[in-house]
Amino acid sequence: MPVATSSRRRKTIRQASSDIEEDQGTQRGRAREDVDDDDEEDDTSARRVKPGKAAAKKTKANGIARAHQEDTDPDDDDEDDRIDVETFADQPLSRADCPKIHGLSQDWANLEEIMHQPSAIINGAAAAMAEVAGEEAQEARAHHILDRIMKGLLDVQALMTGHSKSLSDIIQNITKGDDITDANARYLALVDDMNAEYDKKTSRQKYAKNTEYIEFKETIWEVDHPGTAMPPITDDIPREPGDESDDDEDVVMGGITQEYKCPLTMTPLQDPYTSSVCKHSFSGEAIKDLFKGKIGPQRCPAAGCSKKYTLAMCKPNPELAKKVKAFERREKARRRQQDSDAEDVVD
Repeated sequence: MPVATSSRRRKTIRQASSDIEEDQGTQRGRAREDVDDDDEEDDTSARRVKPGKAAAKKTKANGIARAHQEDTDPDDDDEDDRIDVETFADQPLSRADCPKIHGLSQDWANLEEIMHQPSAIINGAAAAMAEVAGEEAQEARAHHILDRIMKGLLDVQALMTGHSKSLSDIIQNITKGDDITDANARYLALVDDMNAEYDKKTSRQKYAKNTEYIEFKETIWEVDHPGTAMPPITDDIPREPGDESDDDEDVVMGGITQEYKCPLTMTPLQDPYTSSVCKHSFSGEAIKDLFKGKIGPQRCPAAGCSKKYTLAMCKPNPELAKKVKAFERREKARRRQQDSDAEDVVD
């Protein structure tokens, strides 16, 4: 086997190894050059980026400083939007404000309605005092005190009505297109005018035609004069300058005799119903039976009354029911007293 071939093959292999080493060295050199170039590029980029980051940080710091300044001094930005209260003119009321004003007016009306409730308490106290036998001077003094309390209550009701009406007048002015910029001053002025007008009235003008005051006087009268019509209420209210003449029919009209017997059953009223048309009262079951099966208004069953009405026009009258019970209690007390007096006479 030729040796030359073998030697050449080894030589070729060694040469290849050297070539590889040279190639590897060349590649390493190139790699270093590439790395060096990359490092240079990175350094250049870093040098280029650093000023940008610094600028961004500086901008951010400036923004924080400005925000801090705005937080510490917020009025600077709103300086143009601030309202000078001292020079800001009152704005006129509009139709959108009417519901609020109406709510205030209704509040006064509700208070005035509540002030009607003590009337029944005062009437009950007056009746109880009248029923208790005592010295005439003491009874008169007690009735005088209750009379003064009742009048004071009516005065308060009139005051509250004035407040409610004043607010209603302002609403009407707004709806008419009036330019109202002084709502508070106008409201107070209207209230003052109504109070002054009420104060100018005489006692007769304030109370003689007031339903609650008339009922109060009737309660006391009926205790001592059962079944007898109360005389004109003006008899207890002295005439003052400005009052109408006592000869005036509307002023001297006397009280109406209160009947405690039902015109249908001729027995004491039970669960009384009162007609809103003629003011006659009937026992509840009796008036219901009268209208049963009938259509339309019917003539009043009370003697001498020609008014016509329906059952819906008759309403329960709890106050009258209380009066009936008080009347029956007084009648029983009188009968016992009469029986006692009769026994004393016989003995």
